[in-house]
Amino acid sequence: MTIFVETSQFNQMISHRPYAESKNQKKKVKYMLLDSIKEKIGDRWILFKEGTRQAFDMICFFSAELGFFYAGAQYLADRHSISDRTIRNRFKELEELGQVVKLHRRSKRCNGKGKPVYLFVNHPYFTYWVHLLGLNIEDFHTDFHTENAETSCNSKEEATKKVSTYSLPLKQESNIYISDNHIMQAIYNRVNDAIKDGTTIKFLSSYVDRIFRSLEKQAIYAENIRLVAKKKQHEKEAYEFFYKPKEVPFYNWLEEPAEGKSG
Repeated sequence: MTIFVETSQFNQMISHRPYAESKNQKKKVKYMLLDSIKEKIGDRWILFKEGTRQAFDMICFFSAELGFFYAGAQYLADRHSISDRTIRNRFKELEELGQVVKLHRRSKRCNGKGKPVYLFVNHPYFTYWVHLLGLNIEDFHTDFHTENAETSCNSKEEATKKVSTYSLPLKQESNIYISDNHIMQAIYNRVNDAIKDGTTIKFLSSYVDRIFRSLEKQAIYAENIRLVAKKKQHEKEAYEFFYKPKEVPFYNWLEEPAEGKSG
């Protein structure tokens, strides 16, 4: 399904008050968006070419103020000495990872698809753009995965996946960091408990695997709690910025002394 942004809507978007105005605010939002991308991509991030990583950095910089970017693939490819096909593939991956929503400006020539516009899902303005443009994210998500199913092989995991792209999925295993000391201490405690119970330990590796899986689940749960809280905070900030009524100070004009008269 193609989602169009009308010219009047696009003009309203680009002229809107920026969420991040100061240099420090822009830097903070840029790294928030970039860190989210790195988390989703995982260990493959270090395998990307330097130009690809710089392109990601640039689109996050472009999106810091308003939460979207519309720089063309060819522009980014020329700027960072990589192919435009690489840029398009990386943009498509951002969609699949639930980091951006792809829209299209309406072409003036044929009333069809014009240049794409990408909304960052994790930006505080995302909820505002959804309301402004009247987007139905669930319908878009369903159509996106139907299109992918027709052009790629369906794995068992993809066939059973029913969680919306724009909810917060579990982090990939490769992104979970658990200190070696934590693991060794947990193994030591489990082995000691087994010895006290009179259990004969035949395969230490089974204890290591079991404990690592347990610690990994704890880390995944804690990370999801953090991401949910972070998303709620962004939505709260966006709501307060746009919808919360501003307090108007009360002033009693009857108590104002008349001009030329002493109190």
